[in-house]
Amino acid sequence: MTTASLRAISFLALALALAAVLAVAACGGDGGPGGGDDGPDTDAGIEPPDPEGWQTLLKGAWSLAANEEGYFCVIATVPRDVYVKAFRPLTPLGTHHTVLTRYQGSGANGTTRCSSGTNGTTMIYGSGVGAPDFVFPPDVGLHLTAGTRLLLNLHLYNGSDAPLGGTSGALFQEAAPSEIQHKAELVLAGPTISLAVPPGTSTQSGTCNVSSLTTQPIQVFSLSQHMHKLGRHMKSVAVRGGTEIMLQDIPYDFEQQEFHLVPQPIELRPGDVVRTSCTFENPSTTTVRFGESSDDEMCFTDLFYYPAQNARYICSSF
Repeated sequence: MTTASLRAISFLALALALAAVLAVAACGGDGGPGGGDDGPDTDAGIEPPDPEGWQTLLKGAWSLAANEEGYFCVIATVPRDVYVKAFRPLTPLGTHHTVLTRYQGSGANGTTRCSSGTNGTTMIYGSGVGAPDFVFPPDVGLHLTAGTRLLLNLHLYNGSDAPLGGTSGALFQEAAPSEIQHKAELVLAGPTISLAVPPGTSTQSGTCNVSSLTTQPIQVFSLSQHMHKLGRHMKSVAVRGGTEIMLQDIPYDFEQQEFHLVPQPIELRPGDVVRTSCTFENPSTTTVRFGESSDDEMCFTDLFYYPAQNARYICSSF
């Protein structure tokens, strides 16, 4: 079975400030962008395919001052029905991560400064620095109908003493409608504001009740992990009654966060509980808490599954 990988959903996850996480988990965080001057005009919308079959879904130009960290949001409207079988991220130097969601807000199409919590409700893709292509399994992909609005949240960081700019976005390969039998979405499962990593080696856990995502069984076809620099190991299980179903038990490398296709889809059912356990090594003398910065921490099992449920993309008991 081919391994598909994304790197660093270093956000991803999700670059959420504490208040932003609460807002997203509760109500989707689908307000319009704000919090600064507009960036350069966006180059958004579907472009003709290149020789390898890649097309631009959306992209936006940005610029940062020396030693500046911030967020830009790219909003675009899908002009026609599109079936997606693969993604290729555009992540030039300075792109910490991207989060692509379906957007129901009132913000105008284009590129503007925004905040970490400016996202739609349902996540369909995410990437980080140096991310490779993500290829869906046969028969699995996305269907974006004409008029669908998309929001790409860019977490950007310029660690240099000079201004930095670039264009970040997402390319895709198009499938014929008959190729996509199963429509997918992406959810992050784990603790949020309750996460606290004390000095030394420790394991912290959080849960996601599958009933909050769906009223029917779902099929997990790809898994990844997301922690920050203190992360060393992740174990994820689905608890069904008194039985544990192993999802992943894997060493963690902040520089190698990858999605892997599973040999066979793993069925999760309403009532199952996904428990994510992250082992950290904190060499400092202070407790590190949940946050968007790489100097904060996160602990997420990243679940790609079908059929899509239009679920909020963070599933957490907090």
